Amino acid sequence: EARNVSELSLRYDNVTGAIHDDMKGLITRENYEPSDYSEIYDALKEKNPELKLWTVVYTHELDPASWEGYTPFMDVVNLWVWDSKNLPNLGDGITKCIEIFGDKPIIVGCYLRDYPTRSPVPMELLKTQWEQVLEELEKKRIAGYSILGTVLIDGQQEQAKWVRDFIARN
Repeated sequence: EARNVSELSLRYDNVTGAIHDDMKGLITRENYEPSDYSEIYDALKEKNPELKLWTVVYTHELDPASWEGYTPFMDVVNLWVWDSKNLPNLGDGITKCIEIFGDKPIIVGCYLRDYPTRSPVPMELLKTQWEQVLEELEKKRIAGYSILGTVLIDGQQEQAKWVRDFIARN
């Protein structure tokens, strides 16, 4: 599939990269070694070396040993806090992420829904997260954020409206 994305990017200039969701899970499940992963990375860049491979990393996966050998094949780290009760520790996760991945751009992922509890992210935790995101952007420790996602807006309207208004104010 990485090779297909590379080929498509030649025809569609809005294709700027690929995202590997739950990277550590795949590495573990498929027993991938860094050499196996390098094949994916090389295939993505085969036709278009400008493409970026985004990799989803969760804050509970920030054990440096888990990522040894893989970091050369990651262009952007998309950092997520899986369990909303851990959102107050986002800054610590960003610090660990910088220690492990160096100067790779970090994009903080922001949920509207807390998947472990199958409910909307509690408003107090959502606000805490976004205040930290703003602070980390101002410090230039992160390159941006992503929000999951439009499919969730109808079920998490209070969260979605608050995030929309927060972004507009800042």
